[in-house]
Amino acid sequence: MKHLSILLMSAGLFCIACGTLQAQERTEETVVETDSTGNTTTTKIVRVSKSEDITPRNNVITINPLKFFLFYNLSYYRKVSANIAVGGGLQMPALAGVTGFGVNGEMRFYPSGKTLRGFYLAPNISFNSLTSNSVTVSAFSAGGLVGWQWFPGDDFAMGLGIGIDQYFLSASDGDDVNFFDGYDGTFPALRFDIGYGW
Repeated sequence: MKHLSILLMSAGLFCIACGTLQAQERTEETVVETDSTGNTTTTKIVRVSKSEDITPRNNVITINPLKFFLFYNLSYYRKVSANIAVGGGLQMPALAGVTGFGVNGEMRFYPSGKTLRGFYLAPNISFNSLTSNSVTVSAFSAGGLVGWQWFPGDDFAMGLGIGIDQYFLSASDGDDVNFFDGYDGTFPALRFDIGYGW
């Protein structure tokens, strides 16, 4: 329950922060006009304009550098409609003494209709097979994220997401999962990714 309350508070702060990311520009001008009789009129004009990136992107490749402490990772997302993108990824353990592989799948729903850009909701699943000290553990997880994807450069992608994952472990030698013992259950998820979009 503690994890859930922290997650909900973080989600609220995250959504508020993402709402402030819209680019706006304020311009002040003073216009002096003189008519044919020589009368001068000075007018102060304030213009506020909003800019939006409308570059079409159908594909994004990302890595999660925070995850590199545990897993080398690479993910790919493809736009399939105005609101939906699907993706998958591969990962390998980065910890000494741990070998194996992992795969994951994700569907992102963009309520704004600007797929691969802006706020999204993302259910996801993953499977990992990891071995340490001759114990092989299969880890399956299912979870969900709320996130924000943006492009601060032409093709440079950045993303941030928070969510929750439920992990289910099974070990090769019964209940003895030694090294992996603390990774069974529900955990908050944090994602920060960087990548390339086209």
